[in-house]
Amino acid sequence: MPPFTETADGTAALLTEIQEVAAEAQVVLAAGDEPGSAASELERAWQLYRALAKRQAEATDALAAQGERFSAQREELDATLARQLEEAAALQEQRASLDVRAELLERSERDRSDREQAAEAEFAQRRLEAGRELEAWLADQRRAAADALEAEHEAWRTRWSEAQHRLADAQAALDRRESDLAQRERDLRSAQLRLEDEREDVTQLKAALREQQAGRAERIEREVASRTDQLLQQVEEDRRRLAAVTEGNERLSARLGAYDSALASLGGMTLEQVVERMAELRAENARLTEENATAPRADARLLEQLRQQVTQLAAENEELVRERGELESALQRDRIAVNERQNYLEANNWLKAANDQLQQLLNEEAAKLKATAQAGKEGHAFPACSQMDREFGTPWPSDPHTPELPDLVRRMQAVIRQKAGLSYGLSELRLVLAGMAMSRLHLFQGISGIGKTGLARALATAFGSDNSVAVVPVQAGWRDPQDLMGYYNSFDRIFYESEFTKALYRAQCPAFKDRPFFIVLDEMNLSHPEQYFSGVLSALAIKDRPRLALTTAPVRNPPSLLIDGTHIAVPDNVWFIGTANHDETTVGFADKTYDRAFVLELPWQHPDLPERATALPEPLAHRGLHQAFTEAQATFGTQAAGIIGFLDTHWRRRFAEDMRIGWGNRLELQIKEFAPVVVAAGGSPGEALDHLMATRILRSVRGRYDIHADTLDTLRTDLVESLMLFDSAHEPVATQRLLDDEISSRGRR
Repeated sequence: MPPFTETADGTAALLTEIQEVAAEAQVVLAAGDEPGSAASELERAWQLYRALAKRQAEATDALAAQGERFSAQREELDATLARQLEEAAALQEQRASLDVRAELLERSERDRSDREQAAEAEFAQRRLEAGRELEAWLADQRRAAADALEAEHEAWRTRWSEAQHRLADAQAALDRRESDLAQRERDLRSAQLRLEDEREDVTQLKAALREQQAGRAERIEREVASRTDQLLQQVEEDRRRLAAVTEGNERLSARLGAYDSALASLGGMTLEQVVERMAELRAENARLTEENATAPRADARLLEQLRQQVTQLAAENEELVRERGELESALQRDRIAVNERQNYLEANNWLKAANDQLQQLLNEEAAKLKATAQAGKEGHAFPACSQMDREFGTPWPSDPHTPELPDLVRRMQAVIRQKAGLSYGLSELRLVLAGMAMSRLHLFQGISGIGKTGLARALATAFGSDNSVAVVPVQAGWRDPQDLMGYYNSFDRIFYESEFTKALYRAQCPAFKDRPFFIVLDEMNLSHPEQYFSGVLSALAIKDRPRLALTTAPVRNPPSLLIDGTHIAVPDNVWFIGTANHDETTVGFADKTYDRAFVLELPWQHPDLPERATALPEPLAHRGLHQAFTEAQATFGTQAAGIIGFLDTHWRRRFAEDMRIGWGNRLELQIKEFAPVVVAAGGSPGEALDHLMATRILRSVRGRYDIHADTLDTLRTDLVESLMLFDSAHEPVATQRLLDDEISSRGRR
């Protein structure tokens, strides 16, 4: 059903009309047998109507219409009564003026009395009928509301059943998918085994082929080398033989020439002898020429045989290359199969992860439904805070004796070095301790990775309790206080408590309320603190029991520490520490945030301090720490007065005229709370003034390019000299560094 949204004026008018009708009905029923029962019934009906009116706009409209009808009837009855009164007045006047007509007056009086009785009876009857009609209408509304509640309950049961069915279907689907995945995994495992067997066979075959190919290649290479050598030897032999034949021909020619010359010159031989000798020589020449002619043909046949062998070897080589290609194709197919199996395994792993994630989501949803149902049964609108009432309801012991502030600072240094591995000088820790006395909002600034969050955590350890700290990561999309505090779900009737709200509630439980408690807003300037943190900033400005609104109306069974069931207190033992980086992902703090906070620029280089083994201290009591701050402020209050007088006398007017920088009562109050604690912890007034000058007064100089570098240079010289005259024991390092950075940003060194 839609929620009840009637305005305040309409609600008041409606309540007035219903109360008038109920009063008239009580008057009518006063003459009845059981007036108390009727009045209580009407009261219960009215209460039921108020409860139903919040949930049914239709019932409101019907009640308004019914009220209008009652108003009309009342007007009629009032008009009738007025007429009767007028008639009575007329009769009285007639009786006074016409005493002689007594008999007529008596008859008129009797008539009037009869009419009055009839009118009263009719009026009573009509009011009784109106009361009965109202009672019947309220009974109808009660039945309708009961039917609506039953329908809503039935719808809720239906939705719950549907959700259970959906969960069961999803579980069944997941089971089927898991079974399919298991089957596919088994198939993949079988395929993997087959692939491994085939891979071994392929490996063996490749090895055999490589051996065979290597053997055949070696054999072919040997044969080709051998045949080449033979051919080369044969060719060389043929060349030698050809050279020999050529030489023989030349010798024969020479001999023929010699014989011819001899035959010509010598005449000792007969012609027949000469002819025979020449015939012999020609025959020998022919034989040698024939041998010389047949030798190249034998070489050609040998070369042809070698060509055929080379062709055969090339064909065999091509066959081996083809077989090698087939083997490489088979190997590629094996690799593809292996990749597919790897993809199947990856898909299987992904599906398993998705299944686990879905199962986790289902478990979370089931847990949420169970928690919602359990919360509905238990009736706790703040389940976590209500749990803390039971868990942290007993005070934990703490050390009521606070050490001297210098000893406390040294203890902080040793514990932070031992537990967090961070080294900080005593001056920085004095400033942190004095900042706790000055403000409950701290801003730790510096480059990323220098231990801002670690220092915030280590402070709780240094004060004796690792549990007295909570880290709240700030998100970039936070725009509303609900992002920080949480919100109330009217459907589930549960307030979804954020980490911040749970930490704030835990800090005021009996177990923690007397201990310093730190809530760390990690990366506080990822979003605008002036938007999501505005409620806390406003509450911190209130000295008397600051509180934060959680709901607009009381909830059922609120935790015991909620105020009026709607607000949560901001206890005085809580300090809010915001860590801040300054880069392109962050936003700047507004002036009102800086003005209310203690600001500490953490150094990017830490001093090299030796680690000393020290026993962890007993938990420090908040009341003892507060008492130590109060005593320091009372003892060294004159130091704060000296700082305020120094600023007012020497620098207030110059800052206002030259750079339009001013300050008000808040800074003076912070000086009175901050400077005495710095001095009591072992520091000096100049140390406190240097810090406040850099972080509170001169902070507005950053980025002010309307201030010339020469003006800043002159200011730096005069201010440093003035601060050294104020306190020669402390060099104003923070002030010098800030002004040097601003002068450098304007191109001056």
